[in-house]
Amino acid sequence: MRFIKEKNINIIFSIALLLVINIYLISINSFNGRTSDLIYLDFIIITIYLIWIYIAYFNWKKKYYDLYKSILNENDISLEDVKENSLEEEIIFKLIDNKDKKYDFKTKEYEEKLRDMEEYISKWVHEIKLPITALNIISEDIEDYDAASSIKNETEKINFLVNSVIYGSRATVASEDIFIKEENLGDIVKKSIRNNSFFLIKNKVEIVTSNLNYNIHSDGKWIIYVIDQLINNAIKYSKENGKIEFYAEDNREYIKLCIKDNGIGIEKEDIERIFNKGFTGSNGRNKVYKSTGMGLYFTKKVLNKLEHEISVESIKGEYTLFNIYFYKISDYLKVTKM
Repeated sequence: MRFIKEKNINIIFSIALLLVINIYLISINSFNGRTSDLIYLDFIIITIYLIWIYIAYFNWKKKYYDLYKSILNENDISLEDVKENSLEEEIIFKLIDNKDKKYDFKTKEYEEKLRDMEEYISKWVHEIKLPITALNIISEDIEDYDAASSIKNETEKINFLVNSVIYGSRATVASEDIFIKEENLGDIVKKSIRNNSFFLIKNKVEIVTSNLNYNIHSDGKWIIYVIDQLINNAIKYSKENGKIEFYAEDNREYIKLCIKDNGIGIEKEDIERIFNKGFTGSNGRNKVYKSTGMGLYFTKKVLNKLEHEISVESIKGEYTLFNIYFYKISDYLKVTKM
């Protein structure tokens, strides 16, 4: 028992002291040879000592055991719950308190820097979108169709990357930008398809939608961002006569959005890692398909904060299927800072 280990010196000293007292009393013949009186005295002393030990153990357990149990269970503990009685405890308390204050200060400092960075990126995105829009307008007046199409293609790529930057930066800062409400799944998918219409048409990718008229509880703009990333991936890794299917399935616990393409697929050994930060896999390392490995990482991050799940199935050379699960009962009070 930990308490006994902590009090072992005290216990040994008490036993030794009792023995010394007994030897002394016997040596001076205090009880005139009546050992029963000495035994009775020892019994009283031991009883009082055991009562003291029990009270000390009870106070020790009340003070430390619950605290120790909370630490093992990884529960939040406030320094106010820790009472310092000895000088050593007071010193440790002060050290932890100082460290805690420094940590809070550093955390607030980093959060402020992240907010400043997000604000800067937002302003930068706003500024960069103006020349992109201007280039699109100018390209419409160019008579050379190939040149106009090439300019439009590049500006749309820039526009997609710029949107990825702004949403990626928001995904790493906080959840203040998350607003959960009832959304129609079909409308969300249509908006995302419209966002990517230029690349879908240019790459001659067929779109098939069915059974999407379901209402879900989520943040529409973030789900559109997620679907945009999945569509962009499907286009990037599409084959000739590419096709993307959107359909939903109603389960007792959730609505499942399925996004399936007939592209080049994903290697079996890569499937478990495609949501890892910066992971590009064998497809991304191919000179034909350039990838940063951040799109699916942010997709997973956003869905986690929205309390949605995503899974993937794929057979190399045949298809890739992404499933997004919108649970019908979800505790959105859990939505915390990203």
